Amino acid sequence: MTAQGTTTVEKSLQKVLEKLESARKMQGDWMKNGINFVDLYVDNAGSDWLEEWGKAEEDLEVDKNRSVSVESVKVAIDFPDFQNTQLLEIALNHRSHTDDFSDRLSESPTWQDIKYQRQALLGATIFGAVLTDYLYRKYPNLDRNAISALKSRLADHKQISEFALDLNLNQLKSCGKNGKKMDKKEDNKFLSETFYAVFGAIYLECDRDFDRAGTWLIERFIDQAVSDNICLIELPKNSPKGAAKRRAILGGDVLEAIAIDYLYNSFPERSATQLTHWKNILVTKDIFPKEFKAKLGSQYLELGSNFSRTRDWLVDNFIKTAVDELVEETGNQLN
Repeated sequence: MTAQGTTTVEKSLQKVLEKLESARKMQGDWMKNGINFVDLYVDNAGSDWLEEWGKAEEDLEVDKNRSVSVESVKVAIDFPDFQNTQLLEIALNHRSHTDDFSDRLSESPTWQDIKYQRQALLGATIFGAVLTDYLYRKYPNLDRNAISALKSRLADHKQISEFALDLNLNQLKSCGKNGKKMDKKEDNKFLSETFYAVFGAIYLECDRDFDRAGTWLIERFIDQAVSDNICLIELPKNSPKGAAKRRAILGGDVLEAIAIDYLYNSFPERSATQLTHWKNILVTKDIFPKEFKAKLGSQYLELGSNFSRTRDWLVDNFIKTAVDELVEETGNQLN
């Protein structure tokens, strides 16, 4: 063996002996001092370090479960390259879980719920506009009443909850607050809200691209659901006089979607209830000319059913000014 090799072995043996001596000393201290020996080896041992250690273990488990849930949803929605995973975390953080997982997003449970409700509102509103746009374009003979009837069926909590089940979102829920089991009605509402929040996440991940998010929704759910339900409603043939009413229902949903989209992005700290309240004020303000919804429907169609261009036009010509006036009138209080 070379001199260098001998030196290396000697150093290794020395380290082993040092560790053995440390172990013997710790054992001796334990025998001498009992459980109090931990004071000699743990800083601030008199504090709640054991409790904090346990909490850290729980946090790691929560993070692990959250990561698994997010990855599962990415697979279910067929968005493997979904970048802003925090949006999915928000969507999976329904208030019925907040009491049990108050540290999921390192923010207060109240704020977690606000973000969840905001995202669900955005998703539900964009969903409504996508559905109406689809029915208007694919079924030109449907009158306003038939479109409304189909919308009611497809936006029903029971139907939306079935969409949620298709994404396996039911695996992320079990009980409501305080461990109380939810009844079927509450369960459907919970699942539909979660689905809307997930779709809101998809819409935002698509950089608010209505066409891209809408295409995902139509191909994954709406096309088949409409085919399954259209035979269940009365289908009167649309008349020329009903054309304006058809455009009005289209324009109405486009108006609501653009209003919520604008408010959501302009006021990130406002609750869903506040955004809805302001949206209701906006869509009924006298800034819009008579029969504006039908005219907006026409404008939307003239722009090639391009939601982004329609949004820019509507915001620049009406909504931004109206919102600025409301902010001034209310002192920036959305109440």
